[in-house]
Amino acid sequence: MRVLLDENVSPSIVPQLRTDGHDVYHVRDMGLRGLPDHVLWRRAIDEGRILVTINVRDFLKLAEKAELHGGLVTFPSGSTPHEQLSLIRAGLAALSGVGALNRWAKLGNDGSVEITELPPIR
Repeated sequence: MRVLLDENVSPSIVPQLRTDGHDVYHVRDMGLRGLPDHVLWRRAIDEGRILVTINVRDFLKLAEKAELHGGLVTFPSGSTPHEQLSLIRAGLAALSGVGALNRWAKLGNDGSVEITELPPIR
Protein backbone atom coordinates (compact mmCIF):
# COMPACT_ATOMS: atom_id res chain seq x y z
CA MET A 1 0.00 0.00 0.00
CA ARG A 2 1.09 3.59 -0.64
CA VAL A 3 1.24 5.48 2.67
CA LEU A 4 2.08 9.00 3.89
CA LEU A 5 2.76 9.41 7.62
CA ASP A 6 1.88 12.78 9.14
CA GLU A 7 4.47 14.54 11.28
CA ASN A 8 2.70 13.45 14.48
CA VAL A 9 3.55 9.82 13.64
CA SER A 10 7.00 8.55 14.57
CA PRO A 11 9.34 8.49 11.56
CA SER A 12 11.16 5.55 13.19
CA ILE A 13 8.44 3.16 11.99
CA VAL A 14 9.03 3.85 8.28
CA PRO A 15 11.63 1.07 7.85
CA GLN A 16 9.37 -1.53 9.49
CA LEU A 17 6.43 -0.60 7.26
CA ARG A 18 8.70 -0.79 4.22
CA THR A 19 9.82 -4.24 5.35
CA ASP A 20 6.12 -5.16 5.39
CA GLY A 21 6.07 -4.24 1.69
CA HIS A 22 4.45 -0.80 1.88
CA ASP A 23 5.54 2.20 -0.18
CA VAL A 24 5.70 4.56 2.79
CA TYR A 25 7.08 8.04 3.40
CA HIS A 26 7.07 10.34 6.38
CA VAL A 27 6.31 14.04 5.74
CA ARG A 28 9.77 14.82 7.12
CA ASP A 29 11.39 12.76 4.35
CA MET A 30 9.42 14.56 1.65
CA GLY A 31 10.16 18.12 2.81
CA LEU A 32 6.53 18.59 3.90
CA ARG A 33 7.07 19.15 7.61
CA GLY A 34 5.12 22.11 9.03
CA LEU A 35 2.89 22.51 5.99
CA PRO A 36 -0.87 23.04 6.43
CA ASP A 37 -3.06 19.95 6.60
CA HIS A 38 -4.80 20.70 3.31
CA VAL A 39 -1.42 20.70 1.51
CA LEU A 40 -0.52 17.29 2.98
CA TRP A 41 -3.97 15.96 2.13
CA ARG A 42 -3.64 17.16 -1.47
CA ARG A 43 -0.22 15.51 -1.75
CA ALA A 44 -1.61 12.22 -0.44
CA ILE A 45 -4.49 12.41 -2.94
CA ASP A 46 -2.20 13.30 -5.85
CA GLU A 47 0.06 10.34 -5.07
CA GLY A 48 -2.73 7.89 -4.22
CA ARG A 49 -1.48 7.48 -0.66
CA ILE A 50 -3.28 6.59 2.54
CA LEU A 51 -2.70 9.40 5.02
CA VAL A 52 -1.90 8.23 8.58
CA THR A 53 -2.33 10.72 11.43
CA ILE A 54 -3.55 11.33 14.98
CA ASN A 55 -5.15 14.58 13.76
CA VAL A 56 -8.63 13.12 13.32
CA ARG A 57 -10.70 16.31 13.34
CA ASP A 58 -8.88 18.26 10.62
CA PHE A 59 -8.27 15.39 8.21
CA LEU A 60 -11.78 14.03 8.71
CA LYS A 61 -13.15 17.37 7.49
CA LEU A 62 -10.89 17.22 4.44
CA ALA A 63 -11.88 13.62 3.68
CA GLU A 64 -15.59 14.43 3.95
CA LYS A 65 -15.16 17.11 1.27
CA ALA A 66 -12.98 15.04 -1.08
CA GLU A 67 -14.61 13.48 -4.09
CA LEU A 68 -11.90 10.84 -4.24
CA HIS A 69 -9.01 10.03 -1.89
CA GLY A 70 -6.58 7.21 -1.20
CA GLY A 71 -7.76 6.58 2.35
CA LEU A 72 -7.28 7.82 5.91
CA VAL A 73 -5.98 5.99 8.99
CA THR A 74 -6.30 7.68 12.38
CA PHE A 75 -5.37 6.62 15.88
CA PRO A 76 -5.39 8.23 19.35
CA SER A 77 -2.46 10.35 20.49
CA GLY A 78 -0.11 9.27 23.24
CA SER A 79 1.01 6.01 21.65
CA THR A 80 4.65 4.93 21.71
CA PRO A 81 6.32 4.28 18.35
CA HIS A 82 5.91 0.53 18.95
CA GLU A 83 2.19 0.99 19.66
CA GLN A 84 1.85 3.26 16.62
CA LEU A 85 3.39 0.58 14.42
CA SER A 86 1.02 -2.05 15.74
CA LEU A 87 -2.02 0.21 15.25
CA ILE A 88 -0.99 1.27 11.75
CA ARG A 89 -0.38 -2.33 10.72
CA ALA A 90 -3.88 -3.22 11.93
CA GLY A 91 -5.41 -0.30 10.02
CA LEU A 92 -3.59 -1.09 6.80
CA ALA A 93 -4.53 -4.76 7.07
CA ALA A 94 -8.19 -3.83 7.55
CA LEU A 95 -8.12 -1.50 4.55
CA SER A 96 -6.38 -4.07 2.37
CA GLY A 97 -9.37 -6.36 2.92
CA VAL A 98 -11.96 -3.83 1.72
CA GLY A 99 -9.89 -1.39 -0.33
CA ALA A 100 -8.61 1.95 0.94
CA LEU A 101 -10.19 4.20 -1.67
CA ASN A 102 -12.49 6.69 0.08
CA ARG A 103 -12.31 4.81 3.37
CA TRP A 104 -11.36 5.85 6.89
CA ALA A 105 -9.87 3.35 9.32
CA LYS A 106 -10.39 4.65 12.84
CA LEU A 107 -8.16 2.77 15.27
CA GLY A 108 -8.70 2.46 18.99
CA ASN A 109 -6.04 1.94 21.64
CA ASP A 110 -7.65 -1.42 22.33
CA GLY A 111 -6.80 -2.59 18.79
CA SER A 112 -10.28 -2.05 17.42
CA VAL A 113 -10.64 -0.93 13.81
CA GLU A 114 -13.74 0.82 12.52
CA ILE A 115 -13.96 1.28 8.73
CA THR A 116 -16.18 4.06 7.37
CA GLU A 117 -16.92 5.08 3.78
CA LEU A 118 -15.83 8.70 3.49
CA PRO A 119 -17.44 10.66 2.05
CA PRO A 120 -20.55 8.52 2.44
CA ILE A 121 -22.07 7.20 -0.75
CA ARG A 122 -25.15 9.24 -1.52
